[in-house]
Amino acid sequence: MSRLPPDISPERILSRLTARVIGRELTVLPEIGSTNDAVMAAGQEGRREGFAVLADRQAGGRGRLGRVWASLPGVGIYTSVLLRPTVPPHQTPLLTLMAGLAVAEAIHAVAQIRPGLKWPNDVLLQHRKVAGILTEMASVGARVSHVSLGIGINVHHGREDFPAEVRATATSLLIGTGRSVDRGELVAALYDALDRWYALFCSGDRAGILQAAREQSATLGRDVTVESRTDRWQGVAVDLDADGALLVRGEDGAVRRVLADDVSIRAGLGP
Repeated sequence: MSRLPPDISPERILSRLTARVIGRELTVLPEIGSTNDAVMAAGQEGRREGFAVLADRQAGGRGRLGRVWASLPGVGIYTSVLLRPTVPPHQTPLLTLMAGLAVAEAIHAVAQIRPGLKWPNDVLLQHRKVAGILTEMASVGARVSHVSLGIGINVHHGREDFPAEVRATATSLLIGTGRSVDRGELVAALYDALDRWYALFCSGDRAGILQAAREQSATLGRDVTVESRTDRWQGVAVDLDADGALLVRGEDGAVRRVLADDVSIRAGLGP
């Protein structure tokens, strides 16, 4: 059986943690199929909010729309957190925006570089993806039962560590900064940032989350291509609505509401 690397030991992470809820109950594993699957199961079993699973490697890591997430050992952060927000299901897209803000804050605090946010779930460095977020939800009627907030961050990856099909669009903190960062320190900073942003979400300050997401957006103001199962069209991303959906002005001048679950967004990222 694989051994747990010392840089992400639970003792190392918990000794740095200031969060009140997120990560206080923590399971760290050398390998797992999917941290999101583990947390969704834990939510079904009644585990408390804030429970987190962290793995050195995922055998079945995945991203949005069923995409594969490369989860090599020793180089990345692969974690999921259990949340139990008391909101209707249509407000859960804001959790993905909130998580993006927390990831960006943690990266800035530890790596001294400021990422941008690509709607709905990517964190970018120099226009390349350094982190991704996968939010999965279980609901009972009109009520959210629990949410698994999955986060993957490329930390020590070299260019050769990425699959050939994503090398042109992926990056890591090592590539982006030329420096190595401590994974345990970054995990603790991530849980602390999530704790603060989630408290803001639970307080009802959706406007504060939306405004911060607008300010850090790498999508708003850009030309985008919106692709669904049945349609493909182009426009300009102009704003976020109150639930975190993207508002896109099409070539006909009409503004359409775009939901993350429905589409793939390709943004033209300039300087």
